[in-house]
Amino acid sequence: MGGQKLIFANAEFRNTGLERSESLAKDLEWFKEQGHAIPDPSLPGVTYANHLVDLSEKDPQAFICHFYNIYFAHSAGGRMIGKKVAEKILDKKELEFYKWNGDLSQLLQGVRDKLNRVAECWSREEKNHCLEETEKSFKFSGDILRLILS
Repeated sequence: MGGQKLIFANAEFRNTGLERSESLAKDLEWFKEQGHAIPDPSLPGVTYANHLVDLSEKDPQAFICHFYNIYFAHSAGGRMIGKKVAEKILDKKELEFYKWNGDLSQLLQGVRDKLNRVAECWSREEKNHCLEETEKSFKFSGDILRLILS
């Protein structure tokens, strides 16, 4: 398990092309320029972010589950949601969050290949642990989505 931690520390899953923080910052700045107030982070978001930091340092199998679910969800269903939001309330403006540098399917495949390489050396128990984290991943994401919809 400790060897897997080193993979994260050595940037195996950094600069994949899927990162969204810079794009999100640009979108928030655009919203601010439109006269919208940007709220402070909410409790569900802060809680999830803290959980992810903790997992990234202590539990690589669980972290990979969240990593996969977050990035692959944003690139699939998230794009559809973003398009609908743009059509309905943003005068069809495409947010930066939904733009990638490069072909998205190739970026996703590259990350999927890395994930598979990492998981190849896991024991059955470690693989199961990763899969078992899925419920928590969906719960945290669901808490954030419910906040957005309220």
